[in-house]
Amino acid sequence: MNKPINLFSWLFDVALDPQAIRFVLFELWTFRSLKIEDIKSVTEVGWKPDGMQNGANAKTHFLARSFLIETRLGWLDRKMVVTPKDPEAFLAWAKLNKLYIPTN
Repeated sequence: MNKPINLFSWLFDVALDPQAIRFVLFELWTFRSLKIEDIKSVTEVGWKPDGMQNGANAKTHFLARSFLIETRLGWLDRKMVVTPKDPEAFLAWAKLNKLYIPTN
């Protein structure tokens, strides 16, 4: 796989908390917090996810491992694709909270 290219993570990124995923601006301001109980599942979808016509694309790293977050609530953002800075830590967090669904 190609090396990921950082595009806009200085502007917008995801951060992990013990009980939530935070969406932050400028690595400082949290503008949305998605609590664990509001997350239905997390699935790794590769760097080019298909079938995202009805979801939010929050990718900030090009050619990076991408994860589909499906929420229990919401209308426009019930599905969103993110590319965390540290995909291994994100995956470990999802597994620890029993949110990860393998794609095999």
